[in-house]
Amino acid sequence: MLKMFRDNCPHQGQAQYIDKSLPYIETPERKFGNDGHDALDKRVGAGKPLPEQFHFCEPYAAAFDGKPVKTEGWCQIATDGKACNRNAPNKFGHGKIDLVLIHDTTSYINDWKFVSDKALKYEDPFELRVFALLLKAKYPHLQTIKGTYTYLKQGKISDVFDLSDVTATWNEICSLVQTILNWRAIGEFPKRTSPLCGYCARYECENNTSPERPNA
Repeated sequence: MLKMFRDNCPHQGQAQYIDKSLPYIETPERKFGNDGHDALDKRVGAGKPLPEQFHFCEPYAAAFDGKPVKTEGWCQIATDGKACNRNAPNKFGHGKIDLVLIHDTTSYINDWKFVSDKALKYEDPFELRVFALLLKAKYPHLQTIKGTYTYLKQGKISDVFDLSDVTATWNEICSLVQTILNWRAIGEFPKRTSPLCGYCARYECENNTSPERPNA
C-alpha cells in the first residue's frame, strides 16, 4: 500500500486501498507469484518438496537448509513504534516477511520476487526497509538488519542492503501517511503516471493505458 502511494499513483491507491472501489483481481502473474511464495514457505519452513513448476527455485531454497529461518511471519506495529497484536486498537500497520534469519543482534531479511525482467530496473530497498522496521519492533534487541531481494525467474540476487536505520524509515512512513491523510481530507488524490498505468482499472483517468479500457 505504501509503495503505491509513494512510487506509483495516489489516484489508483485511493481506489484500491481507501475507497476500495477496485476489487482485487488475481491475474495469472499474481497467482503464479502467490503460489510460488506458498511453495517456498513450505519448502524452506517445513522441508516440503517444491511443486514441479517451481523446481527452478530449489537452489535458492536449499541455501537455507539447516538454518534457523522464520518464514512468512506476520509483524504488527503500533502508533508508538512498538510491536502490538494484530487487532490492537492502536495498531499502525502490519506486514508479512518472506524469510528472516536472526543471530544475536544481527538479522537478515530475504524477499522472494517473481517479477518480469522489466521490473528489475525499478529496484528499490523501500519494501525491505519497511520489513526491517516491523522486525525491529518485534525484536527490539536487533542492531544490524540487512536484506536482499531474490529474483527467482532471473536467477539473480540483489545487492545486500543495510536496513538498520529504522528511525529514518519510521519518519519517512509517518510523513507519507500524513500526506495520505491530507489528500483524504480534501478529497483529492493526485494522478501520477507510472508503470502500473497499463494495468489500472481506473478507466476514467486520462493516463490509463490499459488494453481493457473501453474505447482503448
